[in-house]
Amino acid sequence: MCPANHIQKATVPFILSLLKVSQEELRAQGLEAQELADIYNDYSPRLDELEDIGLFLSRALKQLRSAHAVCYRVKEPLHLLKKIIRKKKEYPNRHLTSQNYLSFINDLVGVRILHLNKRDCHAIGHYIQQHWELKRAPYAYVSSSHSAEARQFAADKYKVLVKDKGYRAQHYILRIKPNRQQYLVEVQVKTLFEEGWSEIDHCIRYPDHEPNELLNRLLAILNQLTSNADVVATQIQALANELQKYKQSSPAAPEVSASRLRGHIEALPVDEQEKQYLYACLATLTEGK
Repeated sequence: MCPANHIQKATVPFILSLLKVSQEELRAQGLEAQELADIYNDYSPRLDELEDIGLFLSRALKQLRSAHAVCYRVKEPLHLLKKIIRKKKEYPNRHLTSQNYLSFINDLVGVRILHLNKRDCHAIGHYIQQHWELKRAPYAYVSSSHSAEARQFAADKYKVLVKDKGYRAQHYILRIKPNRQQYLVEVQVKTLFEEGWSEIDHCIRYPDHEPNELLNRLLAILNQLTSNADVVATQIQALANELQKYKQSSPAAPEVSASRLRGHIEALPVDEQEKQYLYACLATLTEGK
């Protein structure tokens, strides 16, 4: 990349062509094309530094045992301008300029941590809060505000939110200050199944259209299936761990009781016939104790 002072500056006509809007359309929304051009020109030379931040954070977070996969992306200049335009509708009194936009855009760098066991999100969240300064309290998006999961997050000082489309994840906004310049980085923590659903949902809904009732219903069904898959995956891992302890412990005083093992099957979102079959399988593994 050329040095910042040699990068060709974006002009107002270029910005209007990029966004496919007119100056009049922007002004009707309370925006000026010249200000967007100034933001674009301030932001573009920062991309290399933001790439370094994303790489550093992803390498650090990959050290977590519970992190199955970590990836990052740096927001493209065009997507930054589109977000500023969208946010103007949400916050009409907020006026972003090339001097202040870095203090308001929370996801110039976005990092995703994917994990296998639903419960691992708490250890990951604790690690993030121990190692980086946050702009605000972390957000926990849950399926129901009355669930045990929601109560746990609330007790841990998260802001608990329910999205009507079923999105589930935890979000952290980190303050990162390389060379004394503060940037805001969004870290999202999800299970593999939550990520799969949100990616499919994102492709259908975002950015320019809302699906019809048929697609909405199918997305809701998929959301429930992925939620159940997370429950099953969690119980599989817990049952595998406790079966090992059960087999290695003394027959007279097993470390894990047979009823506790049965409890993992009871928690599964499957019909009674399937549970009875699983109970029978469990009984063959615990015979003689």
